[in-house]
Amino acid sequence: MEDKQILLVNDDKTELAQLFTVVKALGFHQVSLADGGASAWVSLKSKKMDCIISAYEMKEMSGLALLKIIRRENDFSDIPFFLTDSAFTKVKVLKAGQTGVTGLFVIPYDETGLTRKLSLALEKKEDPVIHKLMETMDNGLQLIEKKEYNKALEVFTNLINQKENPEYYFNIGYIKTSQGKHSEAIEAFAMATKLDRLFAKAYEEMGRVYRLMGDLVKAEEYMRLAAEIYMDTDKIGAAEEILNEILESGTNSLNVFNTLGVLYRKKGDTQIALSHYKKALKVHPDEPYIYYNIGRLHLDMKDTEKAKEYFKIALEKDPGFEEAKQVIKAIDLGIV
Repeated sequence: MEDKQILLVNDDKTELAQLFTVVKALGFHQVSLADGGASAWVSLKSKKMDCIISAYEMKEMSGLALLKIIRRENDFSDIPFFLTDSAFTKVKVLKAGQTGVTGLFVIPYDETGLTRKLSLALEKKEDPVIHKLMETMDNGLQLIEKKEYNKALEVFTNLINQKENPEYYFNIGYIKTSQGKHSEAIEAFAMATKLDRLFAKAYEEMGRVYRLMGDLVKAEEYMRLAAEIYMDTDKIGAAEEILNEILESGTNSLNVFNTLGVLYRKKGDTQIALSHYKKALKVHPDEPYIYYNIGRLHLDMKDTEKAKEYFKIALEKDPGFEEAKQVIKAIDLGIV
């Protein structure tokens, strides 16, 4: 473990020094320090790190925000990332678990627990379930290289249909958190996020196989499913790449344009989002949800009058559209 590169992040110099002393005493000699999220990001870009330990609470960028940024990057998506805090609430545990934290360290530090968790994370002993699924994924990728597309599709379909469902582990995480069993909750959340990544990759590769087989409709369907999983897990960059790849194949799909609109709205790129929603309208001018989404976008832009126009059109297209009714009512009451 002596050669492992550990990055410690905290904007409190006293706490950072204390953690540095503890980690060095455990036998880790390659320890780098960062006084906040921005400097941590610079360190990660300039030097390979094997593990990150960050304070949860920091002024300019919280440890949770740093974790989100790192988990979005393919190069860092699997790096062990621990958060420290003097009092982890249920809300903090849930947010950290859902974002893909490796573990939590409570201050003052339990050196025995800290050593055990760091050692397990750095040894990278994969859970047997994940290991088996990774082998299945590799098998499918090898079949693609051999141009055995039908066999590859069968492998990916079996992987997606297997009983190890991310939702099951997310639910376990919620239950364990409510019981105050935070370590067990984090383990369950970690399993869920790893499975989510595997499922997204499986859908992505299935889409590519269908495209190679000339079935562009199914290719779009599965690649869009992959993009939606990436968006749900906050991997916006990965979702954007897939959706643009679908467009490059020549599709003119309502679903792709609408999903790109949602994606760019999440990114805060309102004008690009609007352009994709309008492309979706050209494909399907009677789809109420697109008008509703454009209305939501104008709310983000603080233009309630324009937003209301689009919500009204959505309601004209579908008189039973409850969400549109509610938001119009909220605008009239001045709530939004």
